[in-house]
This record gives sequence, structure tokens and C-alpha cells, in this order.
Amino acid sequence: GLPRVSDGSLLFLLHLLSKMRPAQDGGSRFGIVLNGSPLFTGGAGSGESEIRRYLLENDLVEAIIGLPTDMFYNTGISTYIWIVSNRKPAARKGKVQLIDASGFWQKMRKSLGNKRNELSDDHIRELVRLYGAHEHDARSEVLVEGKPEQRVCSKVFDNRDFGYLKITV
Repeated sequence: GLPRVSDGSLLFLLHLLSKMRPAQDGGSRFGIVLNGSPLFTGGAGSGESEIRRYLLENDLVEAIIGLPTDMFYNTGISTYIWIVSNRKPAARKGKVQLIDASGFWQKMRKSLGNKRNELSDDHIRELVRLYGAHEHDARSEVLVEGKPEQRVCSKVFDNRDFGYLKITV
């Protein structure tokens, strides 16, 4: 599939896929920060949907991590880290891990445009721990209005759980 011309995110993701070392030669793994459009645009059968289907059917998506808003200069949009691999460990084969890190942030001392939030070293360590644990319903402590709260931050799904059809009646 081809994405719409007004959105280069999926096109850039496809470009990175084309640069991956083949699995029989050791494979590759990369992480990329994208906005929400690669996750949410395009209905069933659209170019965007077909790209997502290709990624899932070929077991290339290892994890998607939802970051807090206001993390990047001059944009307040939600962003996601995609971990893409053609050399998944056996425990991750056929699975996609979703991590909600939207509560992992601290205010910056001084804003830079719309960049008001940042990840602390502790937040990064916790994200790495959640990713490495690869557990369904893994909990983590996040601050909500300045108070610690336990939340489910990691879920692991089968690739087939993301399939859908659009039926017009």
C-alpha cells in the first residue's frame, strides 16, 4: 500500500524497512518516533491500512510506546516510539507489546516552545524495564497530580488481535 501524499510518516517508515538487513543475514531492529497518523489514519483497505497489515502479518512490530504530549519542540501532539524488528526473540514472535508511557513525564525547568515535558532518567529506566519484561498487564508507578499511582502500563497482544474488516451494509 501507499500512504496519502500529505503524510510522510508511513513513507519514511517504509523507507527504513527497505534498509533493514535481511533476517537470514542477522536481521535488524530500529526505533522511530512518529506521530499518531501511522496508527490511526486510513480505513480498512486503504494504503495506510495495508501498510499496517503488512507490518503485522510479517511480524515486524515488536512494540509501540505512547509518549506524553509536549515532548518535542514546537508541537504538542501525541508521539509514539515504534520498535520494529525482523529478528524478534522467540518470546516476542507473533506478539506486539503496547506500553502507555503517557504518565511518565516531568515538567521542564524552562519550556522550549511547546516542549514543556521531559522524561527523567528514572522514567527511561522504567520504560526499559517494562519493555524488557515483556509482560501483559505489567504495572508501574506514575505521578498523577503529584501523587504516585499504580497503573497498567504494558500489554502484550497477538498480531491477529489487530485485524479488522470494514463492512458496508
